[in-house]
Amino acid sequence: MSTNLCNGLLFKTILVTFVVFNSIQYSTSQIQQSQDSFNKSTDLLVYTVATEENDGFKRFMNSATKFNYNVKVLGLGEKWNGGDVARGVGGGQKVRLLREALEQHKYSGNLVIMFLDSYDLVLTLDSAKLLERFDKFQVNVLFSAEEFCWPSVELAASYPEVGPNEKRFLNSGGFIGHAPQLYTIVNRFPLRDDDDDQLFYTNVFLADREKLNIALDTHSLIFQNLNGALDDVSVNFETDSTYLYNHLTNTVPAVVHGNGPIKAAFNSLTSYITNQWTINKGCVHCNIDTRSLKNVNPSEYPKIFVGIYIEKVMPFVEDFLERFHNLTYPKDKIDVYIHYFDQFHVKVVEKFISDHGDEYKSVEVQSSEMPEYEARKYGFEQCMKMNCEYFFSLDAEAHIEKLDLIEMLIERNRSLVSPMLGRPFKMWTNFWGAVNSDGYYKRSDDYASLVLRERKGLWNVPYVTNVYLLQARHLPSVVNFEWPEGVDLDVAICEEFRNKYIFMYVDNFDHYGHLVNNDDFETDHLNNDLYAIFSNPYTWEKKYIDPEYYIFLHNKTFKEFLTPCPDVFWFPIVTHRFCDDLISEMENFGQWSGGKNEDHRLQGGYENVPTVDIHTNQINWERHWLHFLKTYVAPLNQRAFEGYYTESRAIMNFVVRYRPDEQDRLRPHSDSSTFTVNIALNTPGVDYQGGGVRMVRYDCAVTQLKKGWMLMFPGRLTHQHEGLQVTGGTRYIMVSFVDP
Repeated sequence: MSTNLCNGLLFKTILVTFVVFNSIQYSTSQIQQSQDSFNKSTDLLVYTVATEENDGFKRFMNSATKFNYNVKVLGLGEKWNGGDVARGVGGGQKVRLLREALEQHKYSGNLVIMFLDSYDLVLTLDSAKLLERFDKFQVNVLFSAEEFCWPSVELAASYPEVGPNEKRFLNSGGFIGHAPQLYTIVNRFPLRDDDDDQLFYTNVFLADREKLNIALDTHSLIFQNLNGALDDVSVNFETDSTYLYNHLTNTVPAVVHGNGPIKAAFNSLTSYITNQWTINKGCVHCNIDTRSLKNVNPSEYPKIFVGIYIEKVMPFVEDFLERFHNLTYPKDKIDVYIHYFDQFHVKVVEKFISDHGDEYKSVEVQSSEMPEYEARKYGFEQCMKMNCEYFFSLDAEAHIEKLDLIEMLIERNRSLVSPMLGRPFKMWTNFWGAVNSDGYYKRSDDYASLVLRERKGLWNVPYVTNVYLLQARHLPSVVNFEWPEGVDLDVAICEEFRNKYIFMYVDNFDHYGHLVNNDDFETDHLNNDLYAIFSNPYTWEKKYIDPEYYIFLHNKTFKEFLTPCPDVFWFPIVTHRFCDDLISEMENFGQWSGGKNEDHRLQGGYENVPTVDIHTNQINWERHWLHFLKTYVAPLNQRAFEGYYTESRAIMNFVVRYRPDEQDRLRPHSDSSTFTVNIALNTPGVDYQGGGVRMVRYDCAVTQLKKGWMLMFPGRLTHQHEGLQVTGGTRYIMVSFVDP
């Protein structure tokens, strides 16, 4: 806090104290009323101030409605002149509005008034029980209490002492009292709208607490202020109820206030308390205030603006774009904006636009000439210009697998909702359950439960990234967000959402897709995705492993395995895309052996049965292939040859090329392996004519090979074989001699 601000607060403190002690006169009836015995309170009226109906206000009103409170809202639609209370002093406008409202109640002795902040506060107890608690205090006015003396620490010594585990200092975010006494308090002296309301009430309390019978709720029996007290409380779960419990004072507060700089933590708590989520019912609030598209004709669906951001060199971008294209939302309702940072992705983006651009309402592409910060803002601006109803932000890391995701997110009907995506088999996701004081990651108590989907629902979190749906009505308030120096852009955007009370919900009801990891991504190959098997095993498998592979591995019996020749097993294993990428990678490398016996690539320099081939180690793909053998081939081998457990060792791993003008066949031979893997990389009768393999001992030929299918058979002892003549075109196979 600056010296000028401190001096200003001290001056204001002295001035207000002078006014309180020298200018206030009390009527005998007012003082007497504070000393009379108290009758049971029967009427309760709640006042709050809200100049806009943001998500915080709606949350407060929902809790008030749930627990049957009569709430009067002051200042709605009025310009806020009370200062920037999130960063400093202010709030005097609230006092002025309450003063005006209490004018009609200044003689209502039986009326109890409760004033509450609304944007960062919820009620957790019904009004009748709250009044019972208030009556037990036997005071005219009760203010909430907190850990800190703010905004004028100089006044701390003037406060009465309190016992252990009690809160000593007044907080103006919540107070309750009889109408006449509250009217007297708010009229003590004039103040400006941008004066500090907490300092105003503090001075009245310190000067007149005995005369007006004012007390603080030091035990948090009614009011729980959370700033400085997060360690005092916990969320307690019973079968049908979830509530906040103060274990220091053994109380269950009726009003919970996320005052000060802990609003992100408070937001997270409100995903649970007031029975928003219970053990028995799960997410209760998820089914409230939803939107249905069930009976809406797709031609009447809301207009969506999609901002696609490829801001890093990423693997599997082609698959990312294809997954976006596969979403079922009507494409004539979607305007697409694509921004890519690196020229590495130009061809993929251009191909996507060429293949699918005409299907969308409009498509615009921008490159690295526009920085990411400007591109994010531009997307917001374009959405507003096109009068869209929703802005769908999608980063290249986020691979969507739920085809009707956009429809589902719309039906959630939240200001901002993000489907939970994570790196497969990791705890890394696109949301944070908590943030530290700098706005960066802090692990929340429930993070693991949410990521593992042990608790399912819509969760109010402080940070989401990579994919979210934002109601476009919020764009005018965030389109000009600031990006402070030294702060990550995604962190700055989420801070802006929090500051504007735009709640960010993460949805973990189902599996919606996954995140791709660009760590250690190799970019010096033709088909770089082939090399991402270690960093992105799930995405790699989705792209390159045949969907039928697991059917054969887990669901087929041994008798159902295909055996075109004795002990020759035939399995689907890789996709056509794998085959095409491996062929093109080899052809791009281009250094095919000459098919001679002399081979400098081998340790002895001699190949007994030579082929025209390229070894996997020549294209730096050896360890990737060996991992493939261990992960995908070994499980099939253990089922086919029960009792044998392969070590998945292989020295010879190579792609062979057969064609009439080069090497068209291979003479009978026995492989130096325990078993051999032979994968067909293209299709007979289409890519080449002739070809196939013949097992000499059994005089059994397999000629109608299937692209992406693997022949697996014993090696040196029993299965001598030959490569049959290719009469036209080019045949490619992937061969591995396993456990030599």
